[in-house]
Amino acid sequence: MIELLAAAALAPWAHPLRFGPLAGWRRDASGTVPSLYDNVSSRVRSPKMSTAWIATANVRYRDPVTSDPPNRTLMHLPREGVIVWAVVFESRPGRLRPIRLDLRRARHYACCEGAYLTAGSYELVGLGRCRAYSVIVRIYFGSRPGRRARAEAQRALDRLVLPRCR
Repeated sequence: MIELLAAAALAPWAHPLRFGPLAGWRRDASGTVPSLYDNVSSRVRSPKMSTAWIATANVRYRDPVTSDPPNRTLMHLPREGVIVWAVVFESRPGRLRPIRLDLRRARHYACCEGAYLTAGSYELVGLGRCRAYSVIVRIYFGSRPGRRARAEAQRALDRLVLPRCR
């Protein structure tokens, strides 16, 4: 029984995704919730996920933490605003590699379904610690990011605390 409790305490879902504090930024997290990224239902009865965001203080976050993308917030994103949104979820490892939280490695996409952003969105994808879960990180800028905005976003990425594993 003690071993079971110890194993549960070390599972990724016992330590949900979060951002550490960063001066001049606001943040929030969902805790562990049922997954909206249900690609493991054949082997996991009730898949889980955890989401978190961090945004510059000039951003009023208007969406639930789990919204992907946070369209209401993005519709009002100030030119100098930056949001970093992340999710971890149960998945099959597939061909993904461990995630590297480096903005220089992010892919750039047009954004978004409900809110157009001139700067588009940037995305990092990979596996979390011990290959125990998948990670998606999306970075949104209120205008085309220069060196300063990219450095600020990287500082936020550096504050992302991925769940521990066994």
